[in-house]
Amino acid sequence: MRLAWKFKDMSKIRLQLLFLLPILFLVACTSHAVISPEPLAPDETYQGVVLSVENMTPQFVYRKGLGDRLDGGIRLGMFAFQGSGVDMTVLLRDEGKRLHTVNFAATYAEQSSFETTYYNVSRKERSKKVRRDGKVFKQTEQDIFNYGYLGLRYAYIPSGLWGEKLHLFGLLYGLNFKKTWGVEMGYFHNFSGQAYESEYGFNPKYAPLTGLSMRIWFGHLTRK
Repeated sequence: MRLAWKFKDMSKIRLQLLFLLPILFLVACTSHAVISPEPLAPDETYQGVVLSVENMTPQFVYRKGLGDRLDGGIRLGMFAFQGSGVDMTVLLRDEGKRLHTVNFAATYAEQSSFETTYYNVSRKERSKKVRRDGKVFKQTEQDIFNYGYLGLRYAYIPSGLWGEKLHLFGLLYGLNFKKTWGVEMGYFHNFSGQAYESEYGFNPKYAPLTGLSMRIWFGHLTRK
């Protein structure tokens, strides 16, 4: 009896995993904008790749400075419905070591979304060691910074997996190094008051309802 119960329990777990894997591949296809904490200058462009738990496949990212206080970007998923989107970042205020920006983004995915995110950015100078006359000095790098930022994000999903409308709001934190690579994590709560579960007792909608966002990106910054 005990062996039969264990076999039955293991079979149920396997069924859950078999159901979950394709759902994660197809449904966890949402994404968020990969920003430059400080909008790129008109002569700067960025090309890179982002990996995230929200999107099971890599995405290509391209950003370009559009003005002194504005830049824009596009994201292309491996398939059209897997997290492709556009966004724009506007610099609201520059306080020297601290910046305030807002980003507007739209994503075409299995669960398409529209997002607005406010960023409070800390800009930190970078230094490098140089040797002169046998002595080692620290020299501040020009126009190259590291960034840390805290964000508040609202996301609207017009049609979720079961056709319902979702309103997500939450907090995120990220680090960006030399505008070339970075990491970010956040949590976004579903305030729609809806929580669907599968017949196996778990929620298959992953990021939009569990609210977790974790990702890393890397690429190349070009100045003309």
